[in-house]
Amino acid sequence: MSGSGARYDLFPTTLMTFELGETGMNADIERHFLEDPRYSRADQAEQSDSLNLMDLAGEVPAFARLQALFTEKLKAYCREVGWTGDFDLAMQMFPNVAPARHYVPSHNHVAHVAAVYYVNTPAFENRPLVDHGSSMTDYWRPEEGVLILHDPRFNASLMGGWQHYARVYPRPGLMIMFPAFLWHEVTPHFSNAPRLSVAANFTLDPKGEAFQKRLAFSV
Repeated sequence: MSGSGARYDLFPTTLMTFELGETGMNADIERHFLEDPRYSRADQAEQSDSLNLMDLAGEVPAFARLQALFTEKLKAYCREVGWTGDFDLAMQMFPNVAPARHYVPSHNHVAHVAAVYYVNTPAFENRPLVDHGSSMTDYWRPEEGVLILHDPRFNASLMGGWQHYARVYPRPGLMIMFPAFLWHEVTPHFSNAPRLSVAANFTLDPKGEAFQKRLAFSV
């Protein structure tokens, strides 16, 4: 598993992981998250996706670097799943600054591809990067601070032998990408330091689709 990416076909749904040696970038992003008061507000989690970190690239060059890494790995992901051509890309990067006991309930994203880059997280020892072989019994004993990916097939959890889920054990420098429709959640962590990550959404509209027109519309 390296910067070239590893592929996991889950459920079946394609997840890719990239392990990036960007310690300097991580340190700069962590410093920004911990020193800027906007990330320590009580409603930070609720308001996080109202901010696009791409807008701060001039202030924090590390965000420009991360944006370039996201788009580079998005190309790799699209090629891997067979999605090629020319697109108009809409992109957002938003902060996740999670103090102790924070968790994220199950959700998906309004986009085509979703991604997460982990800046600083509690360490896991002797754990695989992606675990998709555990029993459903273990699902009800969630481990601390993991990303859980749910089987997207309708009512899959009610279909006996078709019960599936996967856990991602975060680590600094890890980037993951998956279809934005995939439901996922983050279990609480209890470390003293906040868990820091950057999420991204990508919407790719094929160029030259004459049957689609963009109109000004307001309600």
